[in-house]
Amino acid sequence: MTVTSVAAPVVPTTPPLRRGWQRFGVIILIFVAVLGGTYALAWWDAYQLAQQYMADADASFANGDYLNALAGYETFDAQANRFVTHGGYTQVENIWRHAWAWPKPALVAVARARIDEIIDHRLTIADAEQFVQKNTGRPNAYMGRIFLRLGELYAQAGDLISARDVFNEIPDLFPNDPALIQAAATRLQNLDAP
Repeated sequence: MTVTSVAAPVVPTTPPLRRGWQRFGVIILIFVAVLGGTYALAWWDAYQLAQQYMADADASFANGDYLNALAGYETFDAQANRFVTHGGYTQVENIWRHAWAWPKPALVAVARARIDEIIDHRLTIADAEQFVQKNTGRPNAYMGRIFLRLGELYAQAGDLISARDVFNEIPDLFPNDPALIQAAATRLQNLDAP
C-alpha cells in the first residue's frame, strides 16, 4: 500500500502592506462619515434655529414692529427664570453668514430681502435713532447703512442740519467702508445743491 501525501491547497495571503492600506481606507471612511454626520446635525440645528428666528421676525414685521423684526429682542420668562431671545432677520442672516455654512436655505434670501425693505422703506427717524443708540459700540453689519438712512430720513423731514451732521460723521465713524463714505458724500452734495 502506497501512501501518497496530498498537498494542502495554497491559500493566497494578502501582503501586510495591502492590509495596512485597507485599514487606513476604512479609518478614513469612518472619519468622513462621522464628520459628515456631525455637520448634518449642526446644519439641522442651525436650520431649526433660523426657522424659529424667522417666525419671530415675521410676527414682529406683521405687527409693524420693524425694529424688532430687524434686530430681534429679548423678554424675561418669570416661570423659567431666564431671558428668551426672539430673533430678527439679522440673526437669521448671521446664522448662515459663514462661507462654510452650506447649503444656505431659501429663508436666508427672504430675510435679506426683508432687511432691505425695512432699512430702505419702513424705518422711521425714531426707529433709526433707537437702533443707532442701542447698537453703538457693538458689532453690527447694518449700523453704517442705518446711520446713512437716518441722515436721509432727516433730510426728507426737512431737518437739513441733522442730515448734514450725520453725513459728515460717516467718514469718521466708518473709515473702512468706502462705498458708505461715497454714498454719504453724494447725499451731502445733494443737500447743498441749489
